[in-house]
Amino acid sequence: MNVRVTIEVSTPPTVSNLDKLRSAASELTNNIKSIVVSTDEDSKGFSLITSFTMKTIAEYKVVDRISKEFKFWTFDLEGDREMIISFPMQVGIVADE
Repeated sequence: MNVRVTIEVSTPPTVSNLDKLRSAASELTNNIKSIVVSTDEDSKGFSLITSFTMKTIAEYKVVDRISKEFKFWTFDLEGDREMIISFPMQVGIVADE
């Protein structure tokens, strides 16, 4: 399943911050190559976005684990922050029945 963790911060991210996001995702993913870390800036601050895949499981069963892992790796991020965990639908080919 696809996972996206977005952390909103008010200060620009450092290379170290982005490395820590990769480390958090690497503890959770079923495919290291699926990890993508990106940033986005708007008038409110910065969004640090980490996307990766995990073994398919009920979302409610893993959301706490995802939150704890990212909090562990990002405890020292500067600026006010909010964490948003989402599970985007995978776009793919649907087989004929």
